[in-house]
Amino acid sequence: MIMAICGITLFLVASALGVWVLLAYTEQKADVDGKISLAVAAGVKKQAEEDEAKFQESYKNPRIEFVGPSEYGRLSFMYPKTWSVYVEKDGTDRGDYKAYLHPVSVPSISGKDSRYALRVEILNKNFDDTLKQYESQLKKGELKSSNVEYNGNAATRLDGAFSKELRGAVVLMKVRDKTIRLSTDADSFKPDFDTLLGTVKFVE
Repeated sequence: MIMAICGITLFLVASALGVWVLLAYTEQKADVDGKISLAVAAGVKKQAEEDEAKFQESYKNPRIEFVGPSEYGRLSFMYPKTWSVYVEKDGTDRGDYKAYLHPVSVPSISGKDSRYALRVEILNKNFDDTLKQYESQLKKGELKSSNVEYNGNAATRLDGAFSKELRGAVVLMKVRDKTIRLSTDADSFKPDFDTLLGTVKFVE
């Protein structure tokens, strides 16, 4: 009887141990499978995002040439074909030239909160006077200034917060007695902005 009791006890202990091992294995396997599934899902998501970014970038090509009026230096550059252009002032009245570019459609010009991928301005104001407009913001450290060159054209670039609601970049270039001002209203457009700046041409 003692041996029977010992045998039953050993059997119960072995059974309990077996159940514990099985549960531990099942839990560990589920944990590993879950981690693998998460890793696979993350990999698929990352690949999809990379593919989408490549598609969006390639979809912008071939780029289109923007050409400004000859009497204002015939400013030109290449911009994404997915962008639209709106010319607010064409310079025919000998005033400033202003144009706006933005993906798909250009936001309202009259809207105070409108933001644009690119603003194109040829101002009837000399370079130094135009730069002075940003003097106080530069002193406060809200803007950072750098001397740069795009496609052989010397320029001054300003990056930072132009207002509480607007962060972006402005590039100033001299053309005759006027100033070219190219700007973007959001940091998200800076890659396209920088690519565009590398194609800028004008007649001095």
